[in-house]
Amino acid sequence: MSVDTRTQSSATTGVSVPKAGSVGPGGGDDQRPGGPLSRLTVRGLGAAVPQALAPAVLAVLLIVFAVLSPSFLTADNLLGVLNQNALLLLAAVAMTVVVRAGGIDLSIGVAIDLAALTASALLADDYVAWVAIVGGLVVGLLVGAVNAFLIVVLRIRPFLATLSVWFIGGGVQQVATDGGSPIYLSRSSVPDEFAWLGAGTVLGVAAPIVVAVLVLIIVWAALERSRWGRVLTAAGEQPTATRISGRLAGTSMATAFIFAAGIAAIAGLILASRSQGFVANSGQLYVLDSIGAVFIGTTLSRTGRPNLFGTLVGVLIFALLTNGMNLIGLSFYWQGLARGVVLILILLLGVLLARDRTRKPLT
Repeated sequence: MSVDTRTQSSATTGVSVPKAGSVGPGGGDDQRPGGPLSRLTVRGLGAAVPQALAPAVLAVLLIVFAVLSPSFLTADNLLGVLNQNALLLLAAVAMTVVVRAGGIDLSIGVAIDLAALTASALLADDYVAWVAIVGGLVVGLLVGAVNAFLIVVLRIRPFLATLSVWFIGGGVQQVATDGGSPIYLSRSSVPDEFAWLGAGTVLGVAAPIVVAVLVLIIVWAALERSRWGRVLTAAGEQPTATRISGRLAGTSMATAFIFAAGIAAIAGLILASRSQGFVANSGQLYVLDSIGAVFIGTTLSRTGRPNLFGTLVGVLIFALLTNGMNLIGLSFYWQGLARGVVLILILLLGVLLARDRTRKPLT
């Protein structure tokens, strides 16, 4: 088989190398206006526009709220924002794993709630901290196992399976708490080890931030640097081809849901520690924002792949937007509208810019 070496192109970079016969008169690269180098430069910039959209929105939010509120861009306020949204980051990281595997998980909030309920109930019965932590994690993982069974074994679509678990989990909370009665723990009944999860610090940084960042790093390594992550990504993007090639696509999907539920359970333990108890359906508050953050994050990928850096940007956009609107005194009712508008603008512009880039060759 002969190979024509006059033309080479990289499918991975999308950058074409000009034919040998197209170089300039002096034998070097054509550097005239509109020549290959100019096209490469403009094309590169054009390709980067959709991926820079979410970071640009984040920068605009920082600038606008810094102008409108003098206290917005202070270290105390920003650290407070990170601390308050550490649970959202954990939920979004869990959602990223599932979406990357080709699914969706509406029961992330159930795993958070049931882990918090279990830990609070065990502490209320005077169990030690590690029993409460292990109990919460086990129950959270059980939610993921149920999802995996419904989706992989019974072949129910992830949306419907996790929606069912969402309803079941809500019912379990109502039954276990006699209609949703909260569990309040006195400070004396909460061991110091458990209280640290919600109120401790590491070198002056709040423990929820430290835990969330550690989980983010571990999940990044699992997704980007392990064989499991590569198979999971392939199963999410090309499930049929993955099955034909003999990869364990079903196993990857199952482990993704269990892994995600485990991360959500960690968020539930922090929630129980921070609130010193349990309030029914508290974890549901993180479900929609985590989905939004994941899909904002996909705009940072040229192929639309869910990725943790993009998810982090999405979480920061929601977090700073909420904090900024609170500081300027915007009504709660308008805040929901503003969050929805920002989300749809980012996704819509990302789609339009990517479509325009593929249809119109830049010169």
